[in-house]
Amino acid sequence: MVRDQRTPASSLEPPPDYVSLPLTKVRVGVRLTRPVYDGRPGANQLLLAAGKQITPGALEGIKNRGIVSLLVHRNDLSQVNQSPVPVHRTQRSSVTSRSAMTPQPTSSANQTRKSWAGWKVDSDSYLHRLQPQETGPRSLDRMVLFQASYDQAVKTTSIVIERLTQERRLLADSLLQTSERQLTEMQSDIDEFLIRGTAPITEDYPSRHSLQTAMLATSMATIMGYSQDELIDLAFGCLLHDVGMLMIPHRLLSAALPIPANDRIELQKHPIISANLVQDCREVPQAARHVIYQMHERMNGTGYPRGRSGTQIHPMARIAAVADAYLAMISPRPHRPPLSPYQAIERLLLSARQGQFDPSAIRALLHTVSLFPVGSKVRLNDGQIAEVIRSNREQFAFPTIQLINPLDPEPGEVIDLSTQSGLQVAGALDSLVKNPQDETSSNALVHAAAAAL
Repeated sequence: MVRDQRTPASSLEPPPDYVSLPLTKVRVGVRLTRPVYDGRPGANQLLLAAGKQITPGALEGIKNRGIVSLLVHRNDLSQVNQSPVPVHRTQRSSVTSRSAMTPQPTSSANQTRKSWAGWKVDSDSYLHRLQPQETGPRSLDRMVLFQASYDQAVKTTSIVIERLTQERRLLADSLLQTSERQLTEMQSDIDEFLIRGTAPITEDYPSRHSLQTAMLATSMATIMGYSQDELIDLAFGCLLHDVGMLMIPHRLLSAALPIPANDRIELQKHPIISANLVQDCREVPQAARHVIYQMHERMNGTGYPRGRSGTQIHPMARIAAVADAYLAMISPRPHRPPLSPYQAIERLLLSARQGQFDPSAIRALLHTVSLFPVGSKVRLNDGQIAEVIRSNREQFAFPTIQLINPLDPEPGEVIDLSTQSGLQVAGALDSLVKNPQDETSSNALVHAAAAAL
């Protein structure tokens, strides 16, 4: 199952088969068959996903960000272009999409995916398979089906981990089937999928944490343009990354802070133990082995087990590191209560500025769960209270919300904030900020940090 890793183009290169189109020439009402990107030189930022309809609100939001041109796929050009003005065809990327080289964890020369602000989306990117994002309330039938599938996946992951740690036998087919089923569900409704993938973890460790890390990491990598094969490799690594924790003395898992130096060293051995457990399992892809071994490394060299930094860390491990950290922050621990999703994103943005995490992976998290994840309670700038019911991958600070009236039990109005000119989120109700006067200021700082990635 070892698969090659894809080599991305430079951030200065436009996506292949795309042309630049002035924003003033874009036709409203067209439903895209391919994603649309920021047309500014070197940006290549995803603006509208495949299946998204071009609305006046979406164009206004893009214009407000200072964007004056879009990169549109040539297959959509005749529909999107409202007038026959000449446009400049971008050059096809000459970078090979696949490389026969397998990256090594100790060498930066063999790394095949760079850390950069934009993402190269190829024709085989799984992103193209995502269904058009819904804007209305969740489907009850889909909620039931996804929950049953999630519960089964937790059980399967638990059995796989138990067999591996106790019998040194890997049920690779079970992992593959679970990973493929998860991708299919993400494809049909990524928001519903992520509601379970980003839920606080309070039981069934490490199976539940491993599964949700895989769910979140593969969702992020999908937004970044990874292919299905690469997503399966990433999922394998995430599902197996914490098996070594079961070989660590149990008292260390619930130890109070600060942890003595000797105990900390023992805890930090678990990636090595995990890697050793799968060493003889030929079914584990090479990229997955890097994820298992390097998920706790940090870009500035402050991680473990080897203190690797920068491009010495495999690109998939950098994505998994962000997913793992986010889930750890929003879940309760013996020494602290859980952070809210908004607080966790604040912490991760700060950590990225300090050099711990790959900014591209942090940005992928924002585009995946949004600045205000689904389920968050927020205060709008007009004082109303609402719940986030759908994220907005193109404009992560402008989700779809449902108003809440404490005096009325009936569901409130559903509003897509990306289509509103004046209405926006002022702050998360569960933020650390307690003074309402400081809430807007805190929110502005987070927006600025997110925009700087």
